[in-house]
Amino acid sequence: MTLAMREPLLTMARSALEQVEPLAAQGWAPAQSIARQLRWCVAFASGQPGQERPGPFSMGLIAARELDMYGHMPELAEVINQIQQEVERALA
Repeated sequence: MTLAMREPLLTMARSALEQVEPLAAQGWAPAQSIARQLRWCVAFASGQPGQERPGPFSMGLIAARELDMYGHMPELAEVINQIQQEVERALA
């Protein structure tokens, strides 16, 4: 995947991270986990070498449960799931 092909993923991941970071800053553990994974995705999509992948991705599941089923942010949960799918596809 070239950097140009990663641009839409980078844009989505940055946008999602901007929405999740305030929740993580409040100490909400699910948001902290999602934010950690999104930060890795931003680095990956921008082509920055860096940390190893933070284990198996779980941000999609966490987002679906905490932001959609029990929360009030179903659109954000959907975007986070799309990001996870795109990154997993790129890594396959």
